[in-house]
Amino acid sequence: MAPKFKDGDVVVAFSGKWVSWAHTAVAYAAFLGALFAGLCLHYHKIVENEYYGYPQEWFPSVSATIGDRYPERSVFQIFIAITSGPRFALVFLWYILTARPNSVLPKIVAGTGIFRTITCGGWTYVTSTDDHGWHDIFMISYLVATLPWTLGCLALSPNNLKAVRYRKILASCFFGTLVPLVYFFIQHKVHKVAGAYTIYAFFEWALILFDVGFDAVTALDFESFELVVRDIKGASRGCAIASKIDKTGSQLVADTVAEKQKDKPIGRAFSQVFSLNDALDAIADVYSGFVFWSMLTSLGLVVWYFPLWHMGISGYEVIVMCTVSPFLLGIPALRSLVIKHIRTVHFLSLAGLLAYLIPSPELRLFAVGLGVSLSCLSWSAILYAERSQSARLEGRILAWSIGLIASGIAKFAFWTNNPIWPIVHAQNGGWNNLGFALAVLAVLRSTRRVNVSGGDVDNVGGPKGSPILAGFGLAGLFFGLHSLLSDSSTMTLWVWEGYPVRGPIAANGVLTILAMGVGVAFGTIYREIVTTWMYFLAACGGAYLLTSFGNWAGYIGGLELAVSLMSMAIPLISSAVRHEPATTFGVGFLVYNIMVLAHVWVVAYAFVPGGPIMREHTDWVMAATMALVGAGLYAAPKSRRPIDSRKKAQRHNPNQKSFYHSYILVALELLAISVAYLRFPTNDYTPHHPEEKSLTAGIWTIHFSLDNDMWSSERRVRDLIKEMEVDVIGLLESDLQRIIMGNRDTTQFLAEDLGMYVDYGPGPNKHTWGAALLSKFPIVNSTHHLLPSPVGELAPAIHATLDAYGEFIDVVVFHSGQEEDPEDRRLQSEYLAKLMKESPRPLILLSYLVIRPGEGNYNTYVGEKSGMRDIDPSDWDRWCEYILYKGLKRTGYARVSRSTITDTELQVGKFVVGQAEGSNEQMGEDQVAQGLRFPSLFRAWRTLVYLGSNSTRVIENTSWIDDTFIVRTSSDSSLAGTAEVEKAIVHYDNQTKKLPSLIAHQLSRTTFCSIKQSLAHLSRDGFPAQICGGDNAWSVALTGIGGVVSNAPEESSSSTLSAYNAASSTPQTATPQTTAAPVASTTLKSAPSVVTVGNTVVVTAPGETTTAPAPTAEKGKSKGPNTAGIAAGVVVGFAAVCAIAGGLFLFLRHRRRRAVEEEYKHNASINNFTGSQKPSTPGSVSDARLEPSVMMQRRQSDGSIADNQDYSRRILKVMNPDGT
Repeated sequence: MAPKFKDGDVVVAFSGKWVSWAHTAVAYAAFLGALFAGLCLHYHKIVENEYYGYPQEWFPSVSATIGDRYPERSVFQIFIAITSGPRFALVFLWYILTARPNSVLPKIVAGTGIFRTITCGGWTYVTSTDDHGWHDIFMISYLVATLPWTLGCLALSPNNLKAVRYRKILASCFFGTLVPLVYFFIQHKVHKVAGAYTIYAFFEWALILFDVGFDAVTALDFESFELVVRDIKGASRGCAIASKIDKTGSQLVADTVAEKQKDKPIGRAFSQVFSLNDALDAIADVYSGFVFWSMLTSLGLVVWYFPLWHMGISGYEVIVMCTVSPFLLGIPALRSLVIKHIRTVHFLSLAGLLAYLIPSPELRLFAVGLGVSLSCLSWSAILYAERSQSARLEGRILAWSIGLIASGIAKFAFWTNNPIWPIVHAQNGGWNNLGFALAVLAVLRSTRRVNVSGGDVDNVGGPKGSPILAGFGLAGLFFGLHSLLSDSSTMTLWVWEGYPVRGPIAANGVLTILAMGVGVAFGTIYREIVTTWMYFLAACGGAYLLTSFGNWAGYIGGLELAVSLMSMAIPLISSAVRHEPATTFGVGFLVYNIMVLAHVWVVAYAFVPGGPIMREHTDWVMAATMALVGAGLYAAPKSRRPIDSRKKAQRHNPNQKSFYHSYILVALELLAISVAYLRFPTNDYTPHHPEEKSLTAGIWTIHFSLDNDMWSSERRVRDLIKEMEVDVIGLLESDLQRIIMGNRDTTQFLAEDLGMYVDYGPGPNKHTWGAALLSKFPIVNSTHHLLPSPVGELAPAIHATLDAYGEFIDVVVFHSGQEEDPEDRRLQSEYLAKLMKESPRPLILLSYLVIRPGEGNYNTYVGEKSGMRDIDPSDWDRWCEYILYKGLKRTGYARVSRSTITDTELQVGKFVVGQAEGSNEQMGEDQVAQGLRFPSLFRAWRTLVYLGSNSTRVIENTSWIDDTFIVRTSSDSSLAGTAEVEKAIVHYDNQTKKLPSLIAHQLSRTTFCSIKQSLAHLSRDGFPAQICGGDNAWSVALTGIGGVVSNAPEESSSSTLSAYNAASSTPQTATPQTTAAPVASTTLKSAPSVVTVGNTVVVTAPGETTTAPAPTAEKGKSKGPNTAGIAAGVVVGFAAVCAIAGGLFLFLRHRRRRAVEEEYKHNASINNFTGSQKPSTPGSVSDARLEPSVMMQRRQSDGSIADNQDYSRRILKVMNPDGT
């Protein structure tokens, strides 16, 4: 448009609608220009995907068009760069149009608009070819932000019926397109349907058209704007300014302009000052809440370790009572001392975060107990201290509530493990150092200003109510939040009922997190509704649905309960702080502990005094929880009568700090949605040896995913399952969804990392210790059974039908009752035998039976009553785990030592689908196809002995019998049993400067220890003699052979390659080694020697050796998803984009404010934003667990400190018995 000159005033003016039209035209040009160029230049290449090309696929997707080829990529990027100017202007004008006094929604929408613009640039200029991970992060962030942008624009639309109608139509089309978009993407990605990606591409292009079109509607609203460029000095006409403008006159003009702008939207927009201090305070408070919930949720987990190993009450359970520390606040002098020194108490509570540095389980428990005790004390004191300042009290409660949400998101991102728990460390997924450093900064920030007096509560009308009932309300709130909402998957597993899927899955746990956020917002805005009895009855209805129904019906009830509990936090805690904290918080945590015990008693009734009273009564626990919450609501004030108009205005307008909590909450919810997107299962899994139609099935009791040294064991479990190439596995003692077990779910990590379908089994409300099924084959149908248990604990079972190579195969995972309940086990054997007999399909039983082979109930499980066969009738040394089968050809059987991963071995059987059962005859391994053999990693060993005189001896023949390492040697018979060995030392390789993975074993069978390769910096004689057995001990390295002994000697009658160990309560074997750096290895020159033990052939290594370099660690690396990369990428990417967007917005607003309101310069000083010092990076924390004296005193640990490493594992028994 031609410029208009008005006597040195207006240079150019144009309608605001042209901003919208410019944005629309250039945006469409970017996409359509790239499409036109791609179709003309690279048609066949851009329509091709990983499965199909032309002619099955004949139209390109958006990502293939804009990111894969030159020059279409450049065309797109150039036009997107041009679009950025109109885009920022569009967002700015929309904010000016919709801004209202005391309204925060326009600010949120504007911030979301800027965030979308920046993330659009992210996925535009970081293509999937450049960095697929960051491209996806930016794209997901952009799509997630589209929802609040769209809904916010609809909510703020001016009274323009035509514009509102167009927005609704385009928004409906956009979100409606997502359903077929996802459907056809699944058809392409999972089912590999030809042509599905082309249809998907059309819907993807439709999203682009609708997205840009939605913003184009702003042209109808911006017609009321005129953008004007003024020349206030006449420079555009070439006029010289002869003299400076009078300073007084300039100030007068500025004052006049500012006064006129105050009543306009732009003036109102910049009249409210952003406070960096308040924003940082809110972030610090929320992180402190996150730390509180992280420590509290870890307490039960570390306590549980001790009764687990004692199989009953251990005495350490008393530590759970550390939460009643608020009773100490009943002493006035001590209460005053705690409040005045609240920062010191908070700092001391961080001992719970540093507990991971302590290798001893007992001392680690005490450190966690100390941290939780001080944390409960400090939070109770600080809430009481802020009670006279309602705004600050509300902020603390919001931070505490949002901290729970942050803890849930952290567990959601880390597969139900909290990365700062004391059971994790850097090697098994922990972020402990970072968590502690941030906690220190948060404490320093959040404790700067605390009301040390405690203050008097304003008389808001009505009596205070009963402090005991208020404490009951806190107990119900604490327990409800902890037991149901501390993990996003808890309620999804309550309602899980097997395949086909009829309810939520793990990735749907994001709905729980969203519901919690809704509850926080609702409780902040509608306080009066939350405290009504109708609202409480609605919450009770949700609790009833969750307890009584499964699938989506039960989960919807759970979501309603989540909203209700989170919304009640502010009124219940606000009511409690009106009384003495020793009474309310002390009673609250005491009753909370009682509820925790009751919550355990319902399943552990067979091991605790008075247990049968609570047997299987989760309904009682839920009813008691709601009754406690109701008692708290009864004690809460029902009215908030204002004293004066000023206080009334403050109550009707949320305080400014709550706005920052709202921003944090929205950011966390968007992060949760991003994590859910990344975790959604692909359901595109392949068995290990499909060419042989092989099915490898295993059974393992994982002992609640805690290893022998109280470290989280799921990564070590993952490693062994992967190394044994297991296709189907049953896991027992797998139900971790209770407070005492940390509300975890190991199957989520295993399924996603290993690429397997998963059936969690009977949920936590079914009162079992858990049984789960993971399968590389699709699970067509599954049914959960609770077998007869009139006396003892319930016996869970899963009966599943798998689609294995086009044939239906049944698999049953079962955990029987205890040895002390023979009648239970008899009834269970009859029930299961009937179930297996009636199955018309081939069937595999993966079980824990508590019987001896050939005795008692064994004959019910095996034989005519069940139609089942034992995988190895000759294996007499079994008690717990059994694999039975029918209708399949058995080709192999193995028993693998559990090392220190758990307390039970892994049993594995190999089968061929579609072949007859065969006989029990054995055959040579050379007659067995490679895909039907067990991995050679587990089946033969070199054996070296390192002596105290720095010499090395080679032992020709070794075996393990009855927990004793037996040495037979022909080269130097004097070695066996003599006192020549002065002490066990570490062999130090002078070339690689690395240590081999060692297993040290004393002939007296009393000592078993391990030495990690990470100790290579120590000298060879750096360990005291007593560490590995004393002066008369052998230091033995079992380092593997890498395939040299893959063929059995011709004279052998069996292909078994095994070092046999008679099963016992503490089998002494290790795990396979995968080093982080090359380590010298030894190659055998002569054939292995053979020793016969019963019906098992034991093959051991001879003495003559040569040394050769070992393969690098790349071969041992996990191929699973990059856990830290996904989580760190999402978190850091989101934070960085938010920081950039916030910085740009604040900078523009600051400049405008200085121009129109000079007198407010001090409120927006640059120093507020740049004066603070960047905190220094915290130094590394020394890990005491790497000290030799510490490592050697752990509970038979051979590597739980570095779970990403493998250790020399020996097969207990490997058989390929079926040769027909």
